[in-house]
Amino acid sequence: MSKLRYTQFYIGVCILAVLTTLANLNIASDNLIILLALAVTFLGLPHGALDFAVAKSLNLVTSITSAVRFMTIYMAIAALSIGFWIWVPGIALVLFLCVSAFHFSADWRGSMPFLPRLGLAGALLCGPSVLYSATVVELFKQLLLTAQTASWVVQGMQLVFYVGLLIFLYFFVPLLKEKKSLNLWQSFEWLTLIVSSLILSPLLHFGLYFCLLHSPKHLQDVGVELRVSLKRAVVISVPFVVLTIVLAAGAYRLFATSEVSADLLRWVFIGLFGLTMSHMLLIHLWHSSNAGISSGQGPS
Repeated sequence: MSKLRYTQFYIGVCILAVLTTLANLNIASDNLIILLALAVTFLGLPHGALDFAVAKSLNLVTSITSAVRFMTIYMAIAALSIGFWIWVPGIALVLFLCVSAFHFSADWRGSMPFLPRLGLAGALLCGPSVLYSATVVELFKQLLLTAQTASWVVQGMQLVFYVGLLIFLYFFVPLLKEKKSLNLWQSFEWLTLIVSSLILSPLLHFGLYFCLLHSPKHLQDVGVELRVSLKRAVVISVPFVVLTIVLAAGAYRLFATSEVSADLLRWVFIGLFGLTMSHMLLIHLWHSSNAGISSGQGPS
């Protein structure tokens, strides 16, 4: 499937979700959390399954010893990040949002400059705080934040949304006047992301973007660069998905409470934070290396 097809599929699903939301046919919160956990596991996690191949392309893995060293460092960063969240959840959440905005902004590296794509990424992450502020506060409280800290973070997110939206529109509006340089489907994707962030429930909005747009596009980008087919990438991802399920089951037995939905939400996002830190650092290094090669300077 081409990247255009991912965009079209995402837009179609979002339109149906928005119409369903406007018709007040919402999914129960507990069911939505379970669906999100499943979607992140089976559709979201595979997009990081090629990290080992990326490491090999960067010559970080050249032997069994270096492979063990890479995996040890990769998992140590993830484990330390999770421990950091448990220790200071408020600071960790803010860091997660900042890192995610930077990481997600790479989705449009070939279609817009850094600042507007960072603004769009910030807007899509922080949009839910505008109309669903009470819901977002409750979600953050389940992620170990105090009510006061959660409220402060939501207020900051609202500011980031408006600033990010203005920066993006400063880039986007002139494109409307230059029809020749305007990619229609790409423009629809950007606008859908903003509308989705404002209208859909926070978990549904994040799940649709992360699992239907960011993950498959990222997987395809890396696969094309490393000459790995999508089918092979999915096969490679199977052990990572199975390992994640096993570790999640173990963590659940150790830390479970009587509130299953709260446990799922908490450990899905805290686990994502840990994996995102390792994944983002590696992908940033890879992008920097590719940029250096393209400019004739060699890997940095």
